[in-house]
Amino acid sequence: MKKKNKKVYITSNVSLDYFFFLCKIFKKLGYEVKPIYLISETTYRSSSKSKNISKLILRLQMYMIYPIYILFLGLISHKSSIFIVSSNTFFAPFMMNIILKFKGNKIIHMLYDLYPDAIEVSGLINPNSFIAKTIGKITSYSLKKCSGTVFLGDYLRRHAESRWGKCKQSEVIDISTDLTLFDDKILQHSSNEKIKLHYGGQLGNLHDATSIVSLVKSLYSSDISNNIEFYFTISGSKADYLRRALKNYPIEVAPTLKSKEWRSFIKNFDIGLVSLTPGGANVCLPSKTYAMMAGGLAILAITPPWSDLASLIINNQAGWVFDNSSNEKIISNIIDKLRYLTQNREYLFQIRKNSFMNVRQNYNEYNLGMKWERFIEKI
Repeated sequence: MKKKNKKVYITSNVSLDYFFFLCKIFKKLGYEVKPIYLISETTYRSSSKSKNISKLILRLQMYMIYPIYILFLGLISHKSSIFIVSSNTFFAPFMMNIILKFKGNKIIHMLYDLYPDAIEVSGLINPNSFIAKTIGKITSYSLKKCSGTVFLGDYLRRHAESRWGKCKQSEVIDISTDLTLFDDKILQHSSNEKIKLHYGGQLGNLHDATSIVSLVKSLYSSDISNNIEFYFTISGSKADYLRRALKNYPIEVAPTLKSKEWRSFIKNFDIGLVSLTPGGANVCLPSKTYAMMAGGLAILAITPPWSDLASLIINNQAGWVFDNSSNEKIISNIIDKLRYLTQNREYLFQIRKNSFMNVRQNYNEYNLGMKWERFIEKI
């Protein structure tokens, strides 16, 4: 790709896998790329679980030091520079745009989670509170005034714009994952082995931990209890709840793994378990889903059928969606599906292959790069 004469700053308070993948995409497009972050994912996971000064330091880094740092870099940057600013510090896109617009910098709001909606759904603030309204005004400004906003899914864009106003410019660009980090072959497991389900990553207030616990309990009292195994590597606000609720069940619950270890670990599994509460489905899309697809796992998604997560699974024939917004029989329906899979292992492997192949065909580096290139040109 021909070298561009613009520099792209890609900023996030925490260096998640996708952060480095996005840097790689822009380098391939010919841009000079400057990644900006303060906290490694490992440090974030360990510090966020602590109840001492480590957690306080983490919050100071995320909400004070990081914004000051990126603003300083913005002020000394060339006016042609582009800043892609993640919403994981919710006011960072607002702050960067309101101060740097006079220089002429382009600010792209990378909407990873939607605020205040995410913390309202979590039950941390009241939607009618002063705090919620203030954060909402900041989000509304970011959508309307930043050079552009990138969403992770179509539903998320519709929901955000219906509540907080139309964007100046917007595009849906999938978050995906760096496919080169995964094996290029999918392994077929023996039909004599148990079907192995895996949940990996965050289990927080936006995820349907209640349905997952109910599923495990019901399955181990069912006729297929000897044919299924669960493996959890989790962190987040609901992790301890799951550990306590399932302590008497024969499942493995471990802390989250480093990314490289996790990619090797999931080769053993057949199905990736993902979930969002109906409220959570309004505000985010679990990025781990793409990584599990890249690792060759079929996806069992507990989520409303209108969600971006459901669309990802259905459009790629990568697994099954079970509606937790109104379906009282959701757990028995999931167990019926698992029972069918124990008797139809070739079908399960076909869904795994769909997942493995379609994430590579539809969400590869080239396709995502072209979407970003067109969006940069549009703004």
